Amino acid sequence: MLSGMTEFERNAFVERISATAIANQAFLKCSISGNPITIDNVISYVGDFIDPANPHLQDLIEKIGNAIDEVFAAAPPHLQVKG
Repeated sequence: MLSGMTEFERNAFVERISATAIANQAFLKCSISGNPITIDNVISYVGDFIDPANPHLQDLIEKIGNAIDEVFAAAPPHLQVKG
């Protein structure tokens, strides 16, 4: 799958998968710790999985935020909490 991609496509793919994995880990950690699954609570766990020295941190945070938003957008209306 990755072998047919350009370097740009490969990098975008890896960034997307990484951001989604970090978002999922944050959801899981929030859930296992017994905290309500809210956007703010999930975001509070993202810091456990990112390196502040990463030169691409802002892009990564944006992609993680998009992944978190996608999960909440897919939730049924009664589970769509804000903040």
